Amino acid sequence: MRATHVLALVTVLAGCQAEAQSPPAQQSACEARESINPSSSLPYSQAVRAGGAIYFAGKVGATQETRAMTEGRIQAETRNVMESFKTLFEEIGVGFEDVVMGNVYLTDIDDYAGMNEVYGEYFPSDPPARVALAVNQIPAQGIVEIAFIAACR
Repeated sequence: MRATHVLALVTVLAGCQAEAQSPPAQQSACEARESINPSSSLPYSQAVRAGGAIYFAGKVGATQETRAMTEGRIQAETRNVMESFKTLFEEIGVGFEDVVMGNVYLTDIDDYAGMNEVYGEYFPSDPPARVALAVNQIPAQGIVEIAFIAACR
């Protein structure tokens, strides 16, 4: 009788092990990837949709006008970035309310408060998680670059 119980237990365990080793049928994350390039001539995607999220490339708000500013430059560049995202979001059907993560890069951490002043206007309630870092340089002689991750609708 004891041998029968042991044999039954071994059979059940072997079945569990075989089932655990079989990979579940699922769609590959790579198959679900979609580049989003509205009006883009850049060598990278402005955004990529994958795994239930949209990953947005960083945007810089520097212009010839802002680079000449001595007062209010961080606010002007931050507003340029946020308005550029607003336009892109409208083109692909998402909004600031869909943003779940923001990455902010500043060439001078002392600009944090000025950036925050404008950034907060676009997230009046329920803001996303965020990280802000000081970096050595930003393309186009900018002083702020921002990238976002948004949830797919």
